[in-house]
Amino acid sequence: MWVFWGWLRDSWGRFWAFWDFQGHLGDVLGGFWDEGVASPAVWGHWDVPAVELLRTLLSRTLGLGGDKPEPVLDELSLPGVSRFLRSDRCKNIVCMVGAGISTSAGIPDFRSPGTGLYSNLQSYNLPYPEAIFEIRFFKKHPEPFFALARELYPGQFKPTVCHYFMRLLQDKGLLLRCYTQNIDTLERVAGLDPELLVEAHGTFFTSHCLRPSCRQRYSLAWMRERIFSSLVPKCEKCQGLVKPDIVFFGESLPARFFTLLESDFEKVDLLIIMGTSLQVQPFASLISRVPTNTPRLLINKEKTGQGDPLMSLMGFGGMDFDSDKAYRDVAWLGDCDSGCLALAELLGWKEELEELVRREHAAIDAKAGDRDGDPPQKHRGHEDKDGGSPKKSLGDKEKTQSDPKKSLGDKAKAEKDPKKPQGDKEKTQNDPEKSQGGQ
Repeated sequence: MWVFWGWLRDSWGRFWAFWDFQGHLGDVLGGFWDEGVASPAVWGHWDVPAVELLRTLLSRTLGLGGDKPEPVLDELSLPGVSRFLRSDRCKNIVCMVGAGISTSAGIPDFRSPGTGLYSNLQSYNLPYPEAIFEIRFFKKHPEPFFALARELYPGQFKPTVCHYFMRLLQDKGLLLRCYTQNIDTLERVAGLDPELLVEAHGTFFTSHCLRPSCRQRYSLAWMRERIFSSLVPKCEKCQGLVKPDIVFFGESLPARFFTLLESDFEKVDLLIIMGTSLQVQPFASLISRVPTNTPRLLINKEKTGQGDPLMSLMGFGGMDFDSDKAYRDVAWLGDCDSGCLALAELLGWKEELEELVRREHAAIDAKAGDRDGDPPQKHRGHEDKDGGSPKKSLGDKEKTQSDPKKSLGDKAKAEKDPKKPQGDKEKTQNDPEKSQGGQ
């Protein structure tokens, strides 16, 4: 039943993407379809001339026009990407990241069979797994979400090697923008400038009262105090329900997402996609917004974003890694941290990246120790007996992955003292797979 529901929801997302597309195509076809039924409020305008969409449609389906662009990579491989990245032609990099970049921090993803969030929500008595992130269900039954939030709340985890790789791109002046599906705020903790960050599915960083007449804003600390006190957060002004500013099913994406992608994806020189299944729209469709000669690098455990027939028919074709027509897409398969370390080594940045991880993790531990009045705490993430070397934490998955069933299935543990997740590593460390993407 859960598998069917996931398929139905994903198909619905593709339907609405198509519905939005046909609104633009209707301008060319003389009103075959009614422009008024498009859904820009939810999915945003593609802002691509309808004539261009029609040209792309014909070239992809009938082979008319549309010559293959000149390749910019000398080799469809990670070394080829690294050489392009070091060249003068690569000045603006956009990162698209999802759940997989946070798994080594101990945050589970949604869909991994047996280990993802959706596979381990039985204790919450939900009608179906996705209900825990549906706005209508949340307004009536907020308790399951806040119980889950105690397990996954920001502040209990440290950024991963992947997060700090993006920080290096920023520090070197190469990061145009990071578009993230994640709600764990680890990009902020890693030091990414909020101006360079688009939290497409929202964030725990702020919360608001849900009553339209109020909309009182609350901080991360305010929400944390109530969640770890096992209270359903209520507005101090009107007693309305307060929700973290994450995007639930049934809510629109932030306006910032649609505003910035219009300019960002016109000038991007390299698109790096990490740790995402590319199954949730409209985020997944961003891969088709880059210019046709822009290289796209996927760092993920499996190949994703390939050849959806419906999206290809609309001119928003997927990634092409293996066909004889492939000219710009590269897939590096494995965990995201290892992929980032491999790329950093090719770029000559590996030691710099590892030192950044050690330094930042030590600063987080020291800050936590000062706050609690205890010795520096050991957060979940890349740590070992030698002081948190990312080399060892990436080399031994047995030590960095725990059973999410234990962390999600035991409500008694989910209502523990909020100080403990930041204190004793022996009692709090778990390593499930992939972070929540928020949608």
